[in-house]
Order: sequence, then C-alpha cells, then structure tokens
Amino acid sequence: MRDAFIALGIGIVAVILGALVVGSGFSTPGVATPGTSESGGGAVSFREIVRGARSTVERRTNYIIRSAPELAEVWSMIDTSDTPPVIDFTRYDVIAVFAGTEPTAEYAINVLQVEDGVTRKVTIRLTSPSPSCVVAEGETAPYQLVELPKTTLTLTHKDVPITTNCLK
Repeated sequence: MRDAFIALGIGIVAVILGALVVGSGFSTPGVATPGTSESGGGAVSFREIVRGARSTVERRTNYIIRSAPELAEVWSMIDTSDTPPVIDFTRYDVIAVFAGTEPTAEYAINVLQVEDGVTRKVTIRLTSPSPSCVVAEGETAPYQLVELPKTTLTLTHKDVPITTNCLK
C-alpha cells in the first residue's frame, strides 16, 4: 500500500511539473513579462550548481526555478546525495535542463551560453555518441542546473546537438 502511495505521489508531481511546460521551452510558475535583466543585455554569466547522468525526467525538458520549494521539487528528480544549495531567489533564478532518457552512457546536456536581447536566450548543447563509440549499456537521463541573474525577459532556448566521434 505504501508503494502505491509513493507511486501516486510521484505521478502527481510529474503531472504538475509537466503542466508547467510552456511554448518557450521553459516551465515557469507564472508568465514572464517582457522587460530588462540585471545583466543589462548581451552575455549573461551563470554558475553550474550540479550536473549528472541520472534523473527521473524521461523526456527533453527545461525548467525555470524561482523559489526554494521549486528547487527542492526539481532536486528530488535528480540522483544526488547532496542537499539543494541555498540560493538568493531575490537576485537569482535557477535553470534546470534535462536531456530525457537515453539508451546508453555518453549522452550529456549542458548550458553553453546565455544571452539577453529582446528575450533571454539559453543555448544548450545536447551531446550524443556516434555509432562508432563503444558505450556502457544502461539508460541514462542527463541533467544540469545553473544559477543566473534574475530577469523579467521571456526565456527562449536553442538546442545545439553534437555527436561525439570516437574514431581517432
């Protein structure tokens, strides 16, 4: 019975988070209003919080996290023994990028660049192994969380797929 309640709870969390996904490619707890960022335009600095190869997120998804409870919820979806860091959400947001479930090792996801203009554009690299690669068997679900200055700009993203060439 306990397992059924746990499964139900996980299902409810997944449905709620899935419902937050918006057309820009980022889920948000509210609708962003066009405006300016603290960075003043151009390149935006960011700091990696954590990255890994195992999460419970099954499909390619991005999240914008604007509060400690939201961070705790997303943190529960990643495979880490660490506790969520303390973030000053009055000054910073957190972006979580998930590659979704992949069939083998050697898949990765990472934020390459963040730029402010009319929108805040997040460029995300999706790395996959070429067919020539010898990879470990077993599903992976890569993710990365980064901290960056708060903005009122609408978030957009661009995925940049890269294939690793294993032939030397």
